[in-house]
Amino acid sequence: MVLRGKLLLPDFKVSFVDENKVSNLEGKIVDVLFQLASFSCEIADNDEKKAIDIYADVLSFLYKMPMLFSYSPYTSSNYVFNAFEYFFIYVIFRHLEDISSLKLEDVFKQLESKRKEYDKLITYIVTSSDIREIYEALLYTPADTRPGYNFTSLVSHLQLSSLLTWALQPESVDLNYLRIAGLLHDIGKLINPKHHVTASSEILKKLIESADKAGLCMGESLDKIKDLVEKHHTRAENVLNMADRLAASADRLSGIVNRYLKEIPMGECYNDANSYDCIEKYGKEKYEEASKTLFKRIVGETLELSRFTKDSKFFEFLNTQEVKRSEERKLGSPKAYLVYIDFPGIQKFITSFPNLRDMSFASTLVDFLTSVYAFILIDTEFKNLGKSRIPAEALLSGYGGHSYIVVRSDLGKDQIKKLFENVIEPIDVKLDVKIVDFIYEDYVKNFNEVWAEISSQQYEKYLINFDEQIYSLGLHEVCTSCGIRPAIDRSEDDLLCERCKFVRELSKQRGFVARVNANYLLDGTPVRPLEYAQKYLGEDYPVKAMEFIAGYKKKEDNKYVALIKADGNRAGVIFMTSVTFSDYIDRSFRLDYGIKKSFYETISELARVNKDLASRVLSGVLYLGGDDVMILAPSVVSIPLATKLFERAEKNTGFTFKVGVISVKPDHPVQFAYHAVNELMERSKIEDANKSSISCLVFSSTLASEGVIKTELSKYSAIPSNGNKKSFLLVSNDLDEVKELLDLISNKQDVFSFISQLYDKDATKEAREEARKEARDLIRPLEDVVSYADTLYGTDRYFYETVAYMVRKRFRSDDEYTKRLLTLLLSKINKNVIPLYDFYFMLKTIRVGIG
Repeated sequence: MVLRGKLLLPDFKVSFVDENKVSNLEGKIVDVLFQLASFSCEIADNDEKKAIDIYADVLSFLYKMPMLFSYSPYTSSNYVFNAFEYFFIYVIFRHLEDISSLKLEDVFKQLESKRKEYDKLITYIVTSSDIREIYEALLYTPADTRPGYNFTSLVSHLQLSSLLTWALQPESVDLNYLRIAGLLHDIGKLINPKHHVTASSEILKKLIESADKAGLCMGESLDKIKDLVEKHHTRAENVLNMADRLAASADRLSGIVNRYLKEIPMGECYNDANSYDCIEKYGKEKYEEASKTLFKRIVGETLELSRFTKDSKFFEFLNTQEVKRSEERKLGSPKAYLVYIDFPGIQKFITSFPNLRDMSFASTLVDFLTSVYAFILIDTEFKNLGKSRIPAEALLSGYGGHSYIVVRSDLGKDQIKKLFENVIEPIDVKLDVKIVDFIYEDYVKNFNEVWAEISSQQYEKYLINFDEQIYSLGLHEVCTSCGIRPAIDRSEDDLLCERCKFVRELSKQRGFVARVNANYLLDGTPVRPLEYAQKYLGEDYPVKAMEFIAGYKKKEDNKYVALIKADGNRAGVIFMTSVTFSDYIDRSFRLDYGIKKSFYETISELARVNKDLASRVLSGVLYLGGDDVMILAPSVVSIPLATKLFERAEKNTGFTFKVGVISVKPDHPVQFAYHAVNELMERSKIEDANKSSISCLVFSSTLASEGVIKTELSKYSAIPSNGNKKSFLLVSNDLDEVKELLDLISNKQDVFSFISQLYDKDATKEAREEARKEARDLIRPLEDVVSYADTLYGTDRYFYETVAYMVRKRFRSDDEYTKRLLTLLLSKINKNVIPLYDFYFMLKTIRVGIG
């Protein structure tokens, strides 16, 4: 049995490969490759050249699953679901016809017109459990099993190899069978790392047999690919061999590892022809120890550790000695550049739209512009040169309002810059673009080298101020949406400027509307939000988005809606400590995939209990990718949802998260609530530990805004007394402690089932009143204590008399629930803080969510 494991970061632990599990993947890999080939031939109308071109790009998404993989797979949709679905449509569409116009609205329409043609392929990819299983195996299998090299995944190595087959051929026409060979040359390592060339060849042999039997259009090309794969470790000098060696050298950092082999027990194995057997005899414990030792040495030689001194207590891999070495390297001319594209003022742009439907589309638009539209602009310019298309692998990453795109040096830096020099109409946005040298004939720059160069160009973004100001009110009417630009037209009773009108028109069939109209399949449970939206709110549900998400079952309902915002703790540090670009991609894609997987598992669990509630949550996802999460949900289920989601996310990503939750009435201005929950999220971070945390507030009559959050927290969370801070508002509540509260109120039953029983008591007036009473009973013991504390606020007796009151109340009460709740609360006293208001607001989210 082979001993191998992937060193996971940032959690800094080895995940060992389950050899029994991966050995059974061969059949699934062959079937997935065959299905994708069949779709490619069908779309290309059996033209082999076009089919191979399409197959190369479609296949690359097997390695970029987090981009296309929806947080909730859907079986069909009349709408394009997210920014990366547009990207997927484009990379297929471009091989069949040219895009006719680069005007933003025209690009949307052209790509959407093709959605139906590719529906079967998209549905297959996003719903296939086999594809998800293969992707996870690729992500958690090391490209090289030896400690010191095992921090790079097989999925990253295969992507980089494929990209290099293109980058190393400047001025060349596209030979996409080479890219496919790059993507598949080491696929056999999943199954049999000792004899991976043979295993890869066997997979391709079975694929060819299936393709021949079905009469697929690409038989000759598949034979070429198989031949290249079989020879990629021979002395034959070809593009694939060059790309494989360069990709391996970029990720292995052999020079550093070799210097420290004497520090690990299995150092002699590295030059052993039987290295697998040699390493295996040392066992898992020694393997993990060696993996950590060597990675620390790599960190010490590649990072400027003085920048991360205060973070080393949170991340074990930063606890090492910095070693400065100067190494002269003659690089020559770059073969390819890395283009960094950033959307300036993301939050300001998204929150300039007060309507939830518009804001929902605006958040999609940010990723579309930085990733998809930017890729299209560059790709179209390449096509105009007459030779090449940019491979889908070239979009290395595209989350959080910025992207990295690899561009071959056929196109000069000035030519690339010129593509982005104008403001994008009609939304008046100018993307910030940085270009650095990246790939050379015998070298690929590591992440820190690249980022240092990008940082050195950051001054450029401050040369122009894009803040908008009103210089003259003039005679025109002002846009009722943004309140800044002149109105040019009316839409849905609003006077709108050109930008807001553009977003309003496009949001009618995108963003929130697209999510409501999708047919989801959640672990076998079908969920169709439109069914509930039309049942309870009729055909005007698009303008009642907040009410639908809140859980309204009739127009006069009064349930609250919750905003859940989360961010990864110290995410900047985690990404900036990547030692190679593949390391960065691994961390980034594992995070994105892990977040989406966690949401999928959580929403599937909710759907099994209550499809109505799951429909509202699915419709309220504003964005969910990378380390950024923004979800609108029924208030009644918001705290259980956030707790379960981020408990899973910790395990699936290695990150911890800070989470803010606020509940407001559906008619509350959404952009103010957005800023409020963002501020609350930032305050929820546990500063002295790397733990996930949740903070919660409920606004009944006060406007929720960033300023109000600051005022309320400063008022209640720090009361000076005798030099100490005493408070009943903790703000940064450890996720485990929130779980304790939920276990208590649900009496250890599943909390989703508990909430569902309350939510569904609405058949009669009596049933609704019973649900309200049960919700009031949950919070009543704390209402009494909060009222008592409020009467003493500002006095020296505030803290200790309130604690004494809680102790007396617990002693005198005959109610078991009250006793247990107060016991739990008093047990949390820590550094003169008791989370009285925190628990009160968390329980209140249930009360106001019932209506």
